[in-house]
Amino acid sequence: MRNFCQGTIPIAVAVALALPAAARAQGVEGTRSVSVSLGTGLGLSGNVIEEAVGTINGTPAVFVEQSYGNHYSDSLRVRFMGTYGFDYDKEAFVSFAYGKFNGTERITGSVGGYPLYTRFSNGDAFDLEGGLRYYFLPEGPTRTYAAGVVGMRFLQSTDVTVVVRELGLTLADLPYFEGSALFILGGDAGISRDLSDRLAIGAEIGLRFHGKPGAEQVFDDPNLATVNDTGSRWSIPISGFLTVRF
Repeated sequence: MRNFCQGTIPIAVAVALALPAAARAQGVEGTRSVSVSLGTGLGLSGNVIEEAVGTINGTPAVFVEQSYGNHYSDSLRVRFMGTYGFDYDKEAFVSFAYGKFNGTERITGSVGGYPLYTRFSNGDAFDLEGGLRYYFLPEGPTRTYAAGVVGMRFLQSTDVTVVVRELGLTLADLPYFEGSALFILGGDAGISRDLSDRLAIGAEIGLRFHGKPGAEQVFDDPNLATVNDTGSRWSIPISGFLTVRF
């Protein structure tokens, strides 16, 4: 019996060493995949208008502070991602995303004592991100993970239309934010479920910090120069995705 056991141990080791690397991999190690996701987002913090007092066309004007989420909804976000598993529970990824943002008309202050309405143009942004995922459950049909993300957002220029109906005042398509390249930092948490050896579906929620966009000169009065000096913001992207593994 002892001789038999001693003989089988070297054989088992030899067989394991003879297997291809992909066959010996466990968890996400050695896996490659591409994913496409569709989602939206929620504004968490950050302003699109800062408080300012001045004049518009010689008439006293007041802007009150307005949050980004009060004027914009992240209506659509499409993301394409490629991944490579380099460890049992760790996976590197890079992604490209397109986001569209819908502006909403709101009362943002007053001109001559009458309501001041402001509407921002619909916006577009392109995100290039990369990072590292850590899987809490790297094996089995259901997998959960957390990820760290860094990248750049390429924000298209933004215009604004200002209306005071009682005065017959309309200032249309004023340059507001410059086209800007913004730093992105954040994280994601997600879960996926295998449909087969190659296909999986899942859902993901994240947190993103966006840098400060460049500000245009909107009005002639220098007292209103800070109205669009809004600083950075935070948002929460939410999406569902389909993954194909290779």
